[in-house]
Amino acid sequence: MVYWVHIARSIDRVTLHRERCAEVPSNFIRTDFWEGGWFDYPDKERALTAMEQAGVTYQQKCPLCKP
Repeated sequence: MVYWVHIARSIDRVTLHRERCAEVPSNFIRTDFWEGGWFDYPDKERALTAMEQAGVTYQQKCPLCKP
């Protein structure tokens, strides 16, 4: 299973999603670390580490897919 991390620096938040979540765009555009964007990780441990290192204040898990 692939996990997706959405970093939104403009609102100072990072969100963890599962691959089949309705929130994950089908045609995503990767942006760089400083702007944020959608990033995929092969396992939950790596995704959680990325969330911690994102440099934002608010970390949350998606309320729709509950990873």
